[in-house]
Amino acid sequence: MRRRSFIKTTAAGIAGLSLAPSLLNSSQQTKVIPNEHFLEESDDNVMIIIELFGGNDGINTVIPYAQEDEYRKLRPSLYIPQENATRYGTSDLWINSALVENIHNNGFIRLLDEGKMAIVQGIGYDSPNQSHFRSRDIWHSGINSSDPNEKLLEGWIGRYLASKLPNYPDGIPEHPFAIALGASLPLLFKTNLGHLAIALNSPENFAKSGAGLTPSVDRFPKPVKNNYEKEFNFIHVIAEQSELYSKAVYEAYQKGKDKIQVQYSDGLSQKFKLISQLIAGGLKTKIYYINLSNFDSHAQQMQADYKGAHATLLSQLAASVSEFLDDAVKQGFHRRVAGMTISEFGRRAYDNGSRGTDHGAGSMQFVFAGSDENIEGGYYRVDGKPDLLDLDQYGNIRHDYDFRRIYADFLETWLGALPADTKSVFGQQYLPLGILKSRMSSARNYTNQFDLNVYPNPSFGNVNLKLFIDKPDVYEINIYNLEGKSISVLHRGYLEFGQYNFNVQIGIQGNYFVSVNSSFNQFVVPLKIIK
Repeated sequence: MRRRSFIKTTAAGIAGLSLAPSLLNSSQQTKVIPNEHFLEESDDNVMIIIELFGGNDGINTVIPYAQEDEYRKLRPSLYIPQENATRYGTSDLWINSALVENIHNNGFIRLLDEGKMAIVQGIGYDSPNQSHFRSRDIWHSGINSSDPNEKLLEGWIGRYLASKLPNYPDGIPEHPFAIALGASLPLLFKTNLGHLAIALNSPENFAKSGAGLTPSVDRFPKPVKNNYEKEFNFIHVIAEQSELYSKAVYEAYQKGKDKIQVQYSDGLSQKFKLISQLIAGGLKTKIYYINLSNFDSHAQQMQADYKGAHATLLSQLAASVSEFLDDAVKQGFHRRVAGMTISEFGRRAYDNGSRGTDHGAGSMQFVFAGSDENIEGGYYRVDGKPDLLDLDQYGNIRHDYDFRRIYADFLETWLGALPADTKSVFGQQYLPLGILKSRMSSARNYTNQFDLNVYPNPSFGNVNLKLFIDKPDVYEINIYNLEGKSISVLHRGYLEFGQYNFNVQIGIQGNYFVSVNSSFNQFVVPLKIIK
């Protein structure tokens, strides 16, 4: 079994697999099941997560020239003049030129022009934690808790995937559900079942590590009798899955490595090249994770020529995404891919005197797709935001959208989850932001089931809802605030064919959403309350 060398390579993070002790009393043999069996969607969508670790400076990524005087005042050593930034058409959207200049296909401006990119301004969460590690855990777990006594041990993706594996590890997918391109697995993929992903840097090295690991004898039957049998079963399952997945990854890599259609840059782009090769080679992995570090720019974030450390990182990001999406178009799998950036927080609005910035709060986020058919591209923000004259008590940008609204978008629109799944993953319901669009191949039926009229709109607080249903089903009717949190559940349960009327009182001025969910459809109407 080569147990010692296997444990050594596993500890180094090459395999990235572990199992919960509660699953050690599993059956003697593992059944390998096609990936399509586990997920509700029959399509082959792929999701990519790029973590900008360290806290990306959103203010110098999407530059707030609407309040240029205040921007210059807050950042005397980090201010970027308009002539050194890039404007999107004639709009008020200005982005760091590092995302465009000398980038494949004109970088993120080209993706905006093609309708393949969305920029979301004002992303964050309530009572932000400014510790890298705790805030990162909040983003990875999808649970907002700054209580150090509450251990965040499961990732939001891990919880969703675990719900699809009722017989794990006795029944496992033939290809890994998720892959982290690096030396270790992030919290995103961890669950009480174990780690539902693999971590790798090189398919060749991964294949060598996994080759011949599966023991020639079965696991001990349950219940195990002693610690020896328990440990043997533990190692047996890890070895079995490692060999299975290392072989699947390597075979896909071999089939796809020569199908690349663009010249990829160095650095981060090489990881996107590997993703392209694995997709082209037929690997059925649904989720890929990539980490781009060194955004913790307390000093020398920008040089006098407006370049420097932050610009270099943004250039890597733009080059990798632009090259990959162009490659996806040329290879023909572009309609299958969508992704997003995440970062544990933004930077403080004012510079710190060392040509750097300190830990902040609200920031911005990129969402992209390989086809404009699958994304509502553009600039998402609340009017007048970010507001540099309305910072929080620490001098940070305030958030407007809870980060879980984008997570809910990917869960429900791209991975095939139902609203009930989203609620189970996060512990409460979040309204998807509405950036992604389902592919036509989706197994769900999105035909009309109901008609909703909300009036008056705008309203002074007394709102009427008239709902006509033409298909009996279980319905949930919610009022959500701008952050995407449900503030009122008007109905949850079965409704017959017919017309239904609801009345709701909302006492606080602001923007809201009325959402009607059924088993197969969702309809959302914006609502404005004025006082």
